[in-house]
Order: sequence, then structure tokens, then C-alpha cells
Amino acid sequence: MSETMTPAIDPEASVTALAPLQSDLLLGFVGIVHGLTYRVPGMGLAEGNVGFGAPRDKADAWAMRQLWCRAIGVDPERIVTMGQVHANAVIRVAAEDAGCGATPESTHLGYADALITDAPDVVLTTLHADCLSILMVDPERPAVAAVHAGWRGTVVDVAGAAIRAMRSAYGTRPSAIRAFLGPAIGVCCNEVGEEVIEAWREQAADLGPLADLAVQRPGLKDHFDVPRANTLLLQRAGVLPEHIEVSPICTRDLRDSWFSHRGHGPGAGREGAMIAIRGDRAG
Repeated sequence: MSETMTPAIDPEASVTALAPLQSDLLLGFVGIVHGLTYRVPGMGLAEGNVGFGAPRDKADAWAMRQLWCRAIGVDPERIVTMGQVHANAVIRVAAEDAGCGATPESTHLGYADALITDAPDVVLTTLHADCLSILMVDPERPAVAAVHAGWRGTVVDVAGAAIRAMRSAYGTRPSAIRAFLGPAIGVCCNEVGEEVIEAWREQAADLGPLADLAVQRPGLKDHFDVPRANTLLLQRAGVLPEHIEVSPICTRDLRDSWFSHRGHGPGAGREGAMIAIRGDRAG
């Protein structure tokens, strides 16, 4: 489905009716599979949530993960997750790590905000409720990355850290990377304090006037444009502008279809962003 559309499905329909959000840019690569889940009122106990965190029911979340993974075309038993801490650490995922954090009984791989791998059939997964997901593909190796970027991760350049890790681990050329920035809280709704803008300006000091593109002041307080900021950081790291696709969806504004911490409160569910290299490489 196009990222410009608000997802809508019949909650009573079979899993074949689920249409995970996908990037037109990433769909162009045979052997790479990806998809984003979202909020579906009436689906399961928590509207399609795939996060295990309290107060959500873990058994229901695992059932939802299985449904979504079938729709995306990946194995839920081979999901890999991390403890997301709003920083810029990156974990290199090996084939033997598949399944870390997949089921309610399993343990995530470690604490970080970016996962990278060149191993086939490893399903890198990040969880979101307003924070930005970034899925990246190096089609030459191939290798993939999944990044969780809230404002804190953005101002410490977690996206750039992931690219540097891919370059070090796999010889990835930043100019070859394709990146999809998924739904997140938009600048329209992301009112922030002065400390956020100060941290951004410090991180983006070398960008000059371009840094101002990620800041708006529609009222008494600043609004921070996390997708725009990460677009600038990806380009600074060497990703070509034409190799970046950005979803226009604001999760708080469209909270009927997306989980939103700002819109639903601390008990909000989580959507998942998943990416993997197919083992058969046949697509």
C-alpha cells in the first residue's frame, strides 16, 4: 500500500486482508522483504499491537506478531528486537541471533536503537508509538538496518551511527543505501522544549542554515520535525536525496490508525517496523 494512505482493514477479515505499510523505494529490491504494522481498531485485545510492554497482554501481542508476520512474509520466530533506550548504540545481528526477543519468553538482543545485519532470514524489528522508524537497505552486499529514532536518538544521530556501523561491518557505501522513514509524530504535533532545539542545533552545527529546516515555531513553543532532521542527517552521512523516501503520516494526527504516545498516553500500543534479507533471495 502507498505510504500516503491511512490504513484501513476489516478487523474480522482473514490475515490475507492485512496490508502492511511498505515503501515503494524498498519494494524495488528483490530479496528484501519489509513491512510496518499499525493500529487496527477491533483487532485482537489491543488493536493489532505487537509490543510486549505493560499494560499490554503478551499472549495477544505474540498472536498479533504472528498475524502481521504472515502478512509481511517473514517468520515471527526469527524476529530480533532490542531494548530501545533513545540513544545511538548499534547492534550487529548474526544468523544465530534470530529469535532474540521474538516470543514473550525470549530475551531481546541487547540495549540499543539500531540493528544491522547481512544474515538472511533474520527479521530486524523496531517498535514505535510516535518515534520514527528508519529502514535501510544496502543492495550491494546486501545488508539491512532497522533504526528507532525519537528526538533523543535524533539529536545524537542514531541514523548516522547505523550507517557508520554498516560501512565498518559490511563495507557499505553510503551513496548506495536506500532509506525509508516511516510514520512518526509530525512537526505539526511535536511541540518540544528549548533543550531539544539546543541539542539539535549542536548536533547539526555543521549543516548551517539547513538545520533550521527541522524547526518550526507556529506558536509560543518550538516544534521539532524529526523526519526532516533525520533526512538531513542521512544526507550528511552520504545517502543521496533521491535514495530517501519519507512517509507524510503523523501518528498523533492519525491516531485512529496509528499508535501514538502523545495521542493515547503511556499505555499506547506499539507498531512494528520489520526488514529482512530473504534466504532464497528469489523474492
